[in-house]
Formats: sequence, C-alpha cells, structure tokens
Amino acid sequence: MRQFKSFSTTEQSSLPQGHKGPSYSEIYAEPENFLEIEVVNPKTHFPNSASSNKMFTDYEIICRTNLPSFNKRFSKVRRRYSDFEFFRKCLTKELSMYANHPRVVIPHLPGKIILSNRFNQDCVEERRQGLNKWIQSVAGHPLLQSGSKTLVRFIEEETFIG
Repeated sequence: MRQFKSFSTTEQSSLPQGHKGPSYSEIYAEPENFLEIEVVNPKTHFPNSASSNKMFTDYEIICRTNLPSFNKRFSKVRRRYSDFEFFRKCLTKELSMYANHPRVVIPHLPGKIILSNRFNQDCVEERRQGLNKWIQSVAGHPLLQSGSKTLVRFIEEETFIG
C-alpha cells in the first residue's frame, strides 16, 4: 500500500538536520542596500508685496539610504521646480563627460504650469506627484545611485549649486 505525505512533512524531511527558519530580526532587518526617496510637503511662499510674480512653491525631498555612495543615511532638503530643472541639466552634463559611461537616459520633468492657476492646490499636488515619480526613477537607476556625485549633492546638500 502506498503512503502519502503532506507537503509540510515532505518539506521538513528535505531540510538538513538542525535547519531553522529565519529569525524575526533577520526577517525585519534593514535590507543590504536601499534608497527611499520621496517628494512631499509642498509650500507656496508669498512675497511681502502684492505682486504674484515673486511667488514660488518648493518641495521637501526626504531620503533614507545606506548606500555607500551617499554621505548621509537620512537627509531632508527643500527644492523649487527650477532646482529640479538645473539638477537635470547638471546630471546630463555629468553623464556626457564620461565617454565610456553606459548610456543613461534622464527622463523629462513634468511640464511647467504656465497658466495663472499654478499655485492652485490641485496643480501644486499634481506637480508634487510628478516630481516624486521623476526623482524616484532617476534616483532608482543603479548606475546613478553608485556613481553620480550630482545626484548625491542634489539630495543631501542644503543649497544645490550643481
């Protein structure tokens, strides 16, 4: 007569003697290499004058990482849309300086809001979401994570000068 074993019995019998499953501290430990980045908390700044052409919105970039190419494990900076544009330009230039560097395509930023409602809460939130998606795709690229000094400066330094 044939004997059937349940899956758990077969699994236990196929494991080497003395084998234990991973501990909770191993399961919930920090990953070997990680980079978490998000664009949050948009703030629109109003000048003292009645002129609206001096108004601007900036966004907070929060980064948590343990990658060796970064100097800080946690950073928080504020950036305007124009800073993102300048960062993209600097990043493109940095990549073009290395002739033997593999081709990395830097995606376009979400479009500028030209109409007068650019400080509308819905428009600001839409732009924040677009910038968040954009920075995650750029910072998520393995070659940029490990080799771009421009990326590290943009994420970590209080004032980005390129």
